[in-house]
Amino acid sequence: MAKKNKGAARNNATARSLKLGIGLFVPLILVLGVIPLIVQMQLVPLPAEVRVFWTQDSAADFFSYYKSRLLLFTAIYMICVFGYYKVQGMKDQLLQNKSLYLYFGATAVFALFALLSTLFSDYKGIAVWGGPERCEGIVMILIYLLIMLYAMWAYLHKPEFKFILLPLGVLTLITGFLGVFQFWGHDLFTTEFGQALIIPEVYRSQGELKMLFEEGKIYGTMYHYNYMGSFGAMMVPLFLVLALFLKERKQQIFCGVLAVVALFVLLGSTSRAGIIGLVLAAVCFLIFFARKLAQHSKATLGCVAVLVLFVFVVNMATGGLALARIPSLLNDMKAMVSSSDVDYHNEIPVRNIDIQQDKAVFTMQDDTLTIQKNSNHQPVFTAGDGQTVTAPGEDCSFSAGKYKMELQYLPVNDVKTPFLGIYVGDSIEFILGLYDDGFALVDSRMNKIAYEEAPSMGFQGKEKLGSARGYIWSRSLPVLMDSIFIGKGPDTFFAEFPQGDLLGKLYAYDTTQMIVDKPHNLYLQIGINEGGIALLAFLVMMIAYVVDSFRLYALRKEYTAQQSIGAAVSLAVIGYLGAGFFNDSIVSVAPIFWALFGVGVAINQLNRRQATELTEE
Repeated sequence: MAKKNKGAARNNATARSLKLGIGLFVPLILVLGVIPLIVQMQLVPLPAEVRVFWTQDSAADFFSYYKSRLLLFTAIYMICVFGYYKVQGMKDQLLQNKSLYLYFGATAVFALFALLSTLFSDYKGIAVWGGPERCEGIVMILIYLLIMLYAMWAYLHKPEFKFILLPLGVLTLITGFLGVFQFWGHDLFTTEFGQALIIPEVYRSQGELKMLFEEGKIYGTMYHYNYMGSFGAMMVPLFLVLALFLKERKQQIFCGVLAVVALFVLLGSTSRAGIIGLVLAAVCFLIFFARKLAQHSKATLGCVAVLVLFVFVVNMATGGLALARIPSLLNDMKAMVSSSDVDYHNEIPVRNIDIQQDKAVFTMQDDTLTIQKNSNHQPVFTAGDGQTVTAPGEDCSFSAGKYKMELQYLPVNDVKTPFLGIYVGDSIEFILGLYDDGFALVDSRMNKIAYEEAPSMGFQGKEKLGSARGYIWSRSLPVLMDSIFIGKGPDTFFAEFPQGDLLGKLYAYDTTQMIVDKPHNLYLQIGINEGGIALLAFLVMMIAYVVDSFRLYALRKEYTAQQSIGAAVSLAVIGYLGAGFFNDSIVSVAPIFWALFGVGVAINQLNRRQATELTEE
């Protein structure tokens, strides 16, 4: 009787799935084809714990806020669908596919330690909802995992790839359309019409909209050209494999066009991370399809020739911009493996800073500047040659020997306090507060900075590597070592990074006025924010999936349509993971990855089940 009831429950679940139809895939259509396109300004007030690091009281968020809110509503829809099915389908899939235990177990561990990291974070407000213009707090992390589980379950329940392919295709085409204008310096978002679409009327009169990066780089609706690189690293291998191996001619042409568009936006983004992800996916592509390509060597060479020609034409048409960053990538790779004994202290104007109670000493390359107060509480400056200069007034610019300064008296707790701006070159790089109770370095908001020579691991003399990624990683690894079990909290990287490492910043960025808000490495991001155990759980999931994909798809003679789809999705996942060595997670792109990953796990299960059934026959 019990077995009969269970069977009836499964039949009822199947009946409900047929009844729901496309409704089952509505959340995935939103995640893959609608939400990534949202661009709308929201002025977000910054909480006190964030304003310590930011120079303003609010942030204009165009690319993350509304995406994150719609993802939240989408997650609620997913939960309702799970409730509609009474999660019966999930139970059945677990019983039928015991290999899924690993993914569910790793997901549970990831979620648990992400929650623990939030609970024990020193910045709980950030850890819950995320930082400015990122919104990747614990709420979003759990939504990512939910998207993955839902995609896995939905596809196992109803394996129709068109509901995945079509929204991704539409997203790619729209991204390509926007990318054409962005690449040639005519960004539609900066036009009067574009601003009317994305900026509320109350803010339009406050000045011309300008993006934070140079013109001629494709970012689409993904916030930054680097994140467009991660998107392209997924879409190019996905659509290329489908174009080569799907059986229907119309599908091949459609996917071929999408592959070309995706390649264009990847090249147009100039993202080196995206190129690395694509190269990794390409290597795996050659391994997967080596036998198939060898069987059709002439066609293979023809396709390669067409792709090379396309890249060459795009590069020529853009005056070399499409491949402009390739040489720097090669140089960085060469520098990565070379030895270096460079001490950055010898490469910057200021070798050391010593802040004491009653004085500050700046040790320059060939001189020493000492700052004190005289008996009248006036700042007095002494250079290495013994020359002493007293500040000429309360609000003034002056020189002490070869050092240029600006002095302003500002109210602090109703007491006029001198703040000294010290020039390095043409800009003020150090602001010194001369308080009655002691001297301290401060930021542009006059908040005291915990100045420090940050501990580092590796990358000595290579701090400028990869647009200063060498610097970020060298200072992030010690933070990771302190997050082996419990992380610092989702999206709290910028609060935990040693922002007071001013001399390191001066060498890496040529300025101290820089807030390092992300590690530029997906794995460091997870390890520091969610903790080492969460990172391990993530790696277990990814490695298990990639190994499983190699077992299923590598070196086959023939591929069914479903096997081709499985291989395409796995290469897209690999492309994202490859780009992740130099890119972070972001709301604009991460949901696409997690959805594809869930679909990929499901397809692998279906293909394995199909292979087993054929073997038994």
